[in-house]
Order: sequence, then structure tokens, then C-alpha cells
Amino acid sequence: MTMKRRTVLTGLAAGAGILAAPGILRAQDSGPVRIGLITTLSGPGQFYGNHIQTGAEIAVERINKAGGVAGRPLELVVRDDKGNPNTAVTVFRELSGSGIRLFAQGTFTALLLATTPLLKEANATMVMVGPQALALTHEAFTPNAFRLGFSSPMAYGAFGALMARRFPDIGRWAIMMSDVAALRDIARYFEVGLKREYAALGRSEPEVMNPVLATFGAADYRNQISTLMGSGAEGLLNVLQGTDSVSYYKQARTFGLDGKFKAVADSGNELSIAKAMGGNTPRSIWGWTGWYQDAAPNPVSREVLDAHIRRTGDGYPNWYVGVAHDSIAVLAAAVAATGSTDSAALIPTIEAGNTMGCTGTIAFRKDDHTFVGDVTFVRFGRETGDPKGWRVFETATLPGDRFVEPATPGKPFG
Repeated sequence: MTMKRRTVLTGLAAGAGILAAPGILRAQDSGPVRIGLITTLSGPGQFYGNHIQTGAEIAVERINKAGGVAGRPLELVVRDDKGNPNTAVTVFRELSGSGIRLFAQGTFTALLLATTPLLKEANATMVMVGPQALALTHEAFTPNAFRLGFSSPMAYGAFGALMARRFPDIGRWAIMMSDVAALRDIARYFEVGLKREYAALGRSEPEVMNPVLATFGAADYRNQISTLMGSGAEGLLNVLQGTDSVSYYKQARTFGLDGKFKAVADSGNELSIAKAMGGNTPRSIWGWTGWYQDAAPNPVSREVLDAHIRRTGDGYPNWYVGVAHDSIAVLAAAVAATGSTDSAALIPTIEAGNTMGCTGTIAFRKDDHTFVGDVTFVRFGRETGDPKGWRVFETATLPGDRFVEPATPGKPFG
């Protein structure tokens, strides 16, 4: 693969409105180029789906402002999967039956596993927005789908390594998590990354205690917090998600858990904790994020941030906004480069492409279509001098290619 080939898709300005294969997409055609967005916009998962829709809409707005795709406007056709695999299949069939061949879908694994087997027959190409489950690029791999997200080994192996570097003297780690099988990979690969980095530093291997479990959707975490307080651990990984995590942090504060640990690592709630808690935010949390605009700033990231502020007034967008934007950008740039929405043309183009997005340079591993980019972390916490009551103290990035698992398309990993 030559550098010349890999720069075909660089930048939206280079990829929008400038190229059309004769007889396939022509600038004089008036119809829009349509992308189907399938995500969860009702029920418990709508927190993520709303961010995904916002990021996708910002991408369409930016692309159309730059001239569209092959001179034609880009149109987003949105459907709510309601967090249900059967509904996801129904709306996919509806959209593909109407002639749509381009899809972005996120973020829940079960819903993606329901729709991705349908892509090939529908001559469709999909970018999966933000999923981490290994199955999607291993035993359930389909060449028509690309994962624009961080696998668990990449995200949480890197997180464990970062914590080992920052806190090499911590000898015992505790884990707080919902009793949900899908979250166990987070704790598993955090431990793998932690222990590997301790070994690389020549330190004694830390003890990682068995997780303290809570029921998903629990309202009371007092027993779990008491267990953590008495554990003797100096480091804590929180794997609770969404509103569960906020409820836990609020209750933990009354127990003084805030000052009990030398290090608190949060698996993926990032700044939503601080937004929900304001001046009651814990004093220092390290959080993994799929995108933070100030960690590795670039012009696309800045434009998306500005667009998000105009829409919402929020200067700290959730990472799904950036990843959803980039998913649309990848599809649009591939169509612009090929002049086609045919999957046979798009798949090799995306495999070889290099699109600039919020997350930096977007490239997929050809073997299994997994995204391999830098892994980003933010440290934030309570700040009485800030009007918000909190602030971001620092960021850190680690190269994802150091932690990503080997490709085994069509076969389980591990």
C-alpha cells in the first residue's frame, strides 16, 4: 500500500464534492446521497444514541457546507432501534429496501450482531459507531462493516498501562462493577495492561481483587462502598456505567471514598460524571474517552467542537459525538473517492483510506476492519475556583497499536 494511495481520502475538503465516477454519481444529479443512521433514541440507551445522532448531524452539516458528495447533498436518514435487536433488523430492512447502501450504527453489540449479517446481501457498507465487543471484528466479522471504536484490549489494556506508569507504587487494586457479563472484558484487560506495565517497569505484580458487584440499575451502593472502604486497596477501577455510575459516586462521597484511594480510574463515563455532579465531583478521576477535543487538537476536531457549542451550548461534548461524526466522514469520503455507493468499490477504498476526523487520522486494519488510533485519557475533578465546580486537569494518550489484539477475522479471540 503506497502513501499516495492512502492519502486519497485525507480531509473532508479533499473528499467532498470533487470526484464522481461517470454514470454512477454525477454532480448534475439532484438527488441526495443518503446514509442510514440506526441508533438507540428511546429507552435506557438513548443517552448514547442522542450523542451519536448529534455527531452524525454535525458531520452532514459540515460536508454539505463544503459542497456535498460529488456535488450532491448528503442526507441522514435516522431510525430508532429502541435498544431492541428485532427493531434494528426491521429498520435496517426498511432503509436498505428504500435503496440506502450506506449505514452508520451504534453502539450496542447485540443490535450490531443482528444487522451486520444482512449487509452483504443488501450490497451495503456500514461503519459501526463506538462498539468495543471483540466478537464484531473476530468471530462475527463481516467485510462490509468497519469498527470505528476501540476494542476492549486496546482501550483498557492501555488504561491499565497508564495507571501503572502514573502509580507504580500501588500494590492493590479494587474493582467496582455491575454484574453484567459484557463489562467483564473491561476489568480483564485493565488487569492485563496493568500487570504487563508493572513488569515492564520492573515492579512487583500488583494484586487485583475480585470485583465488588452490584445489580445493574441498583439505587443503593452502600454495602459495596463499605466493602471497598475496608478492602485495603489503594487504587480503584469503576466499571459502573451511565446513571449507575453517577448514583454510586454521589453515595461514595458521603462515605469519604473520595479521599480513600490514591488513584480512581473510570472505565468510560468520562466527563458526564462531572457534568452531573458539578461541585460535588470527586477531587480526581482518570477517565478513558474515545475523543477529547483538547488531547490532540486538529482543525476537524475544533470545527466539530464549535458546531456542538452552537447547537447545545456545551463545550465538553461526549466522545460519541466525535466518533459518530468521523463515521459519517469516512463513508462520505469513500463515496467521493469512488463515485459509487456499491460495497465492492467502497470496501477496498475504506481499507486503504486515511480520513482526517475528530479522532485524528482514521485508518482501519485491513485484516479485520478494526480502527487503530491513539487511546485518550483525561484527569478531571472538583475545582472550587471554576464556575462549573470542576475542571479537566490533564490529558494523556497512548498508541493503540501497542495494545490492540491480533486479528482473527471469523474466529474468536483468546
